Amino acid sequence: MLRFIYFLFFITFGSLTSNAQSVSFSPEIVIGNRSAVYQHFVGYKFNNSWSINNVSLFDTEYINNKNNMFFIRNMLSYNLNKNFKANAAIGLKNPGAFATLTSQYQYNTPNFKISYAIGSTYQNGFTLEQTLILNYTPKLSKTIQGYINLFAVVNTNLKVLDRGIQQLRIGIKKEKLITGIAANLDQFNKAEKTLENFGVFIKYNF
Repeated sequence: MLRFIYFLFFITFGSLTSNAQSVSFSPEIVIGNRSAVYQHFVGYKFNNSWSINNVSLFDTEYINNKNNMFFIRNMLSYNLNKNFKANAAIGLKNPGAFATLTSQYQYNTPNFKISYAIGSTYQNGFTLEQTLILNYTPKLSKTIQGYINLFAVVNTNLKVLDRGIQQLRIGIKKEKLITGIAANLDQFNKAEKTLENFGVFIKYNF
């Protein structure tokens, strides 16, 4: 499964680089008190209906390597209309491979974006997955915008929390460069284990 996912990623996004204007790429680095984190989003639109994206995250602790985390997801999306889309994804995250089907609502304005997705993920059993993304970029001056971004995902079997992630970014944006403070919270093992990471981040939107 791991080889198949890597194969799919490199074949798909390697071929898309020939049409760079249709590709969006947003890498981010977080230097925190517990770990250093690299994550990125790569997206490609085939047309107004179909798109594909890859999200990858690698979280490496400075001292205790047993808490290293990874997340790789390849997603195919179909726009049902302006605000709703259907998604199918496969990927890898601690502790192994997963597959997800979700429906998603999104609303965008020049300075505010909201996205909410709900569906089912299979990884050693089925869970209900919900994802919320909020992004607010108020104008502070001619060239500088504020930047507030919240990302939260919850997986539950309707009895207990199976997996949770919350990421908060607060900073400033100048053209395509974004920097500021970052907070990452992760819950595992039915919320019996929680990891926290607070620091600074830098992100660039190509």
